[in-house]
Amino acid sequence: MAHGILQSSANESQELEDVGDLYIKELLSRSFFQDVDQGEFLPVYTFKMHDIVHDLAISIAKGECSVVTKTSTLAAKFCHLSILESGQEVTTQLKRLSKVQTIIFKIEQPLSILKACISRFKYLRVLDLSKSSFEVLPNSIGSLKHLRYLDLTENCRIKQLPDSICKLHSLQTLVLGGCSNLERLPKGIRDIISLRFLVVTIKHTYLSKKAIGCLDSLRFLSISYCENLKCLFEGTKGCLTNLRTLFVVECPSLTTLSLSIKHLTALETLAIINCKELSLMEMEGEDNQDLKLSLQKLIIGGLPRLEVLPQWLQGSANTLQLLWIQECENLKALPEWLPRLKSLHRLAIGKCPKLSSLPEGMEALIALSQLQIEGCLDLSRKCKAEDLHKIAHVPLIDLDEDS
Repeated sequence: MAHGILQSSANESQELEDVGDLYIKELLSRSFFQDVDQGEFLPVYTFKMHDIVHDLAISIAKGECSVVTKTSTLAAKFCHLSILESGQEVTTQLKRLSKVQTIIFKIEQPLSILKACISRFKYLRVLDLSKSSFEVLPNSIGSLKHLRYLDLTENCRIKQLPDSICKLHSLQTLVLGGCSNLERLPKGIRDIISLRFLVVTIKHTYLSKKAIGCLDSLRFLSISYCENLKCLFEGTKGCLTNLRTLFVVECPSLTTLSLSIKHLTALETLAIINCKELSLMEMEGEDNQDLKLSLQKLIIGGLPRLEVLPQWLQGSANTLQLLWIQECENLKALPEWLPRLKSLHRLAIGKCPKLSSLPEGMEALIALSQLQIEGCLDLSRKCKAEDLHKIAHVPLIDLDEDS
């Protein structure tokens, strides 16, 4: 996506992320890859490339791609670089180039090399600084008008981003996951108008409308491992209307999730995991009648304050396919409207000890193909004794024998 190679001739309105997923599936169907593993909750793939395909890729790309070491010989036409070493020899070689679009730093680099790359390569589209230890980024990064992908994953020393980063109007992906000392996001981050994919770890106590802004292009948002975060999305009502995936993970101090669910009509996947002070009831409080949502997957786990499922979930009665509930120790009952989820394919419940029964009318879940129950002693026993006949069409009932 960062290099603009995703094309959809059949449907011009098709999302870029969906086009990329189709590309991967097409290559998989043609056996280009092996040892394929697809993520359970996200369209994330891991795989190996066949040796013959790898050799073909290297043969085709050898004129444009290079691994940079002290002994490399770089031609002026190289566009994509993976830098494996540092030192004056590497700096000297980089001076020979002018058309670079991709830089991946594989080892720690001095700030001077980063500054030199930013100064020289004005057409950079991809800059991977993951697992680096820069304390600051140079202000000159704002001059990279063509940059679409910036990765700072697991940079544990950086405390703030320069305000100039908000000038990157072409930026589509910003990855700040694992930046455990990042104090806050730049105030003008809402000006990154093309941003589609954002991953954040932050030390601050809240993320508000001023921090997230009305990012109309945002499709994927992950907020994770934010130990001090207490308030999320305050003041964002009516925003994030194109968001398709939201992950809120390992935020133990989070008490408020001020989402206006009725505006999130494009949301397809919602995961809230290990946020022990969150009950989800703060998302109620507004008129949820006649909601029309697009939610397909709801994953909730590690929420000890959750006692009932939120009412707004009924707005996804025609779309919800996966409901995954894990380690909600105070969840007492499933709602009576659960059988109205006509598209539900999989219901997975684990380690919810106070949950003792399924709601009446489970036989109405005609699309249900998998029911998993583990770590729920009373519920497992009752299902075995009484309820299996209600959902006899389900081919797999995976009740935990040891619960």
